[in-house]
Amino acid sequence: MRAGVASGGLMSPVLFSLYVDMPSSSHHVELALYADDTAVIATSRKPTQLVSYLESYLNKLQRWLCEWRVAIYVSKSSAMIFARAGRRFIQPRPVTLFGEPIQCVDTTRYLGVTLDKRLNWSPHIDQVRKKTAQRMGMLGPLLNRNSNLSVRNGVLLYKQLIRPMMDYACPALRSAVRTHVRRLQVLKSKCLRLATGVPWYVSNRQIHEDLDVPLFADHIRALTASFD
Repeated sequence: MRAGVASGGLMSPVLFSLYVDMPSSSHHVELALYADDTAVIATSRKPTQLVSYLESYLNKLQRWLCEWRVAIYVSKSSAMIFARAGRRFIQPRPVTLFGEPIQCVDTTRYLGVTLDKRLNWSPHIDQVRKKTAQRMGMLGPLLNRNSNLSVRNGVLLYKQLIRPMMDYACPALRSAVRTHVRRLQVLKSKCLRLATGVPWYVSNRQIHEDLDVPLFADHIRALTASFD
């Protein structure tokens, strides 16, 4: 405890949350705090009201940071307005912290999830597909048609090393468009085909049924129900 905990340690989020008591949120502002990653969420039907709510809380946060001598990188912070598709509004003025404006962006990452202003999760799925394809490339010597690895172990590699990357934050995908989720299903089917080495005329659905592996949409639906 006296020496501190290395960044990324298992106890560092717990200790940070125990010792840091940030200013309490108001009626229109909520806090999402995990270790040193903090999201300030304000809700309103009018963008101008959003700015006033955020500025009111950031003023309290600025005084708290000065009192407790906590440094914050304003340049690493970002602001985003979430709105329904088709709704148009005038971009409000940027909020500031310590006199430095916080950049307003269209996409940002929070706890490994790529958020977009329409919440259709297309940028997040693009990142997941990219990382999954890289992982499949690393496992290429084991997952290919000429590999001596058994089908059982090939499916085990998929479940242990590839599927967790696709499952991450899957409860958020309940609001994603089906076409975006289907892109992950295509990548999953490709991986199972490599693991089994079946000929081209065998359908993807038949592969899933023979391996007793649910389709990706059914899989994340079950995980979401368990999470709820």
